[in-house]
Amino acid sequence: MKKFKAFIKKIWITISEFVRCKLSVWIGKGLRFIGKYTGISWLYKKYQKVVSNKGKKAIAGYLFISLWLIGLMIFAARPIVESIRMALSNYSGSRIIDGSSTFIVEGFGFKQFAQIFKDNPDHVEAILSTLLDVAVVVPLVLIFSLLLAILLHRKLKGIKIFRMIFFIPVILLSGNLLGYFNTYNLLTVSQLQSSDLQNLLTFYLPTQVVDVIINVFGKIILILWFSGVQTLIFLAGLQKDNKAVYEAASIDGANRWEMFWKITFPQLLPLMTINIIYTTVIYSNTGNELTSLISTTITQPDYGRDYASALSWILFGIEIVVIVFYVMIFKLANRKDK
Repeated sequence: MKKFKAFIKKIWITISEFVRCKLSVWIGKGLRFIGKYTGISWLYKKYQKVVSNKGKKAIAGYLFISLWLIGLMIFAARPIVESIRMALSNYSGSRIIDGSSTFIVEGFGFKQFAQIFKDNPDHVEAILSTLLDVAVVVPLVLIFSLLLAILLHRKLKGIKIFRMIFFIPVILLSGNLLGYFNTYNLLTVSQLQSSDLQNLLTFYLPTQVVDVIINVFGKIILILWFSGVQTLIFLAGLQKDNKAVYEAASIDGANRWEMFWKITFPQLLPLMTINIIYTTVIYSNTGNELTSLISTTITQPDYGRDYASALSWILFGIEIVVIVFYVMIFKLANRKDK
């Protein structure tokens, strides 16, 4: 019985291999036939000759993001345009017209922005507080994720388990879970916000600086929570390091500190831009004074959707300012290094 089963198995393997080889040959001939008589092969040969390697990489990049661009145009383009229109309107809201409720947008100008900066100083304070908060937290997340990536890059026993543990918060990251943590004060360390520590810092530093430091201490767990994706990106960059360069540097007498600043850090600078954009966008929209203000004003009759839209575009402006500021800093550092 066993010999019969083995014989049947050999026959099945032989037939499947034959069919697979024949199918691959037939599919290949079919694709070559289609390419030849539709002009695709000719276009591909011209593409290989005319387009440079840099152009091929650019085309491949655009193909990778093409689905996202299509989704943006289909699902997000209209809401973005409507948000801009409401932010630049004199009034937008629902009115009873011919017995039915109709949403209308009237006028064009900067009335909503003028109302923010002239009539609502507490809202301006929330905007400035959000700007300062994002500007302080983003570099802290980058620094921590870079240090963590360097530690996880070392060849140690069980290092893959540690990598998985540090990436778990990214998998669990959600608005509901963060809201639960925030409700029960699980995102803060009370010892780091004690009055004794604050008095000690006030003795050596200005009050404004102490307020920023205490605010950062209050979000230390949130900062650690947001470092997962950035750590993986830095870790991917570290794994592409050329060991021969480090060996040559060590032969020339360079220590680990010098090799980090002269070799490792310059190689990671292109990845800094990706991490700056990702960290700024994610952190700015997770929960702060300005996002809370937008959620509150959008339902209030004194403000409405037009006012909330103006606030949302101010938040977008804050993100752009922070991204451009830090990207320019790292660009200058990279140019200086070269």
